[in-house]
Amino acid sequence: MAPSRISLRRGQQSRLSTISTRWSFIKFLSFSCLFTVMLWYGVRFRSKLENSASAAVSADAVVPPKTKTKTKTTSWCDNVAAARSKLEPDLHITYPCEELPAATSAIVCFLTAGVEEGKGNGIVFSARDYINGALALGASLQKHLTRPDTHRLLLIRKGFAVPPEDMANLRAVGWTVGEAPAIQVAKKYTPSFARHTTTYTKISAIGVSEYKCTLLMDADALAVDNIDELLSCDIFDRAEYRVAGTLDYYRSNWEHFNTGSVLWRNDAAEMNRVYALTKNETFMRRFGSDQIFLNNVYPDRTNRAKNKLILLDEDGSKTRESWGLVARLPWDYNAQTHVEVQLPKYWEEHLGKVKIIHFTQKKGWQCPEMYGRPSAEEMPDVKCKVETPLCACREGYRYWNFLREARVKAGIDIAAAAPQK
Repeated sequence: MAPSRISLRRGQQSRLSTISTRWSFIKFLSFSCLFTVMLWYGVRFRSKLENSASAAVSADAVVPPKTKTKTKTTSWCDNVAAARSKLEPDLHITYPCEELPAATSAIVCFLTAGVEEGKGNGIVFSARDYINGALALGASLQKHLTRPDTHRLLLIRKGFAVPPEDMANLRAVGWTVGEAPAIQVAKKYTPSFARHTTTYTKISAIGVSEYKCTLLMDADALAVDNIDELLSCDIFDRAEYRVAGTLDYYRSNWEHFNTGSVLWRNDAAEMNRVYALTKNETFMRRFGSDQIFLNNVYPDRTNRAKNKLILLDEDGSKTRESWGLVARLPWDYNAQTHVEVQLPKYWEEHLGKVKIIHFTQKKGWQCPEMYGRPSAEEMPDVKCKVETPLCACREGYRYWNFLREARVKAGIDIAAAAPQK
């Protein structure tokens, strides 16, 4: 073969080799790029899958709620403590405030003393008499008080023991049972009438200043019609009024306000002032009762001429400017049963509107046990003698009816509880 052909063939082979090498490099580069692209897409796809899975898990997981800042709630006990922060320590009434909702007003009844059962008489009464009175009163309030913002407090004077079974019975008729301080005046000022030696404790009702007003009802009183309106405290529509009281027919005259059913405007400072007067040598003397004491603290019902005008002013519009510190509480809220005998015409004219009966001449438990109004034949003479069984007891049947209701509610054996004859 000629040298020129050999050289030509070698040149062609060399070019082919170069082309092949380049092509191989291009293929390698292409595959590398493709692989890189596929790897990049694979990583992104895997990332998306992981994110989706994570989101699914998060969606199914229970997410703890955001922590809320706790708002401090004010309990009724907090209100009691705040309202009485300046009350003298000796004057604090206690009761289970943690059991009670907020309230505007309260009804309070005090049990301050009582002789042993069987030793009561017309001057002093037994503890059983007063407990039965509180039972009947509680049952009457369950029927004639429907306000949810009025508490019912039965307050037992410190040192006066009430049997546990009676405590349970009293709660069964709606009472929240608490303790009242044993307010005692100096011996030289203690009332001489045995029944009133412990009743200064009742003035402590003024100091329950967690309430706007408090209706004090003695255990010888009953609600006989709805009293919701009174417990709104709206009667105290002037700043000067400290108490709302009903005129008492006292020693054949309309004089003083009667405290057996009386509405107090509660105030700790006023309570402290009144309590200080019990220790004031200049003011104090041997008053006949806590009622006479209070009528000297608030002497606006000691003017007989003015009292007659107040009595005749049925709606209070004509005499309002003369009431002083004592707002006029209508007769309806303290119908005293001695008036039944002493002023029978007035009694009959007003009986139909009465909302609270106050057994003053004879207590309900002193009246004959009967469960209906006395018949015309049974009715005593208008001017009857107190010794006559039904004298001052025409409404006594109401007491026995409510006591029976109370015993049923408390699960007391009525036959066993009946007095022995």
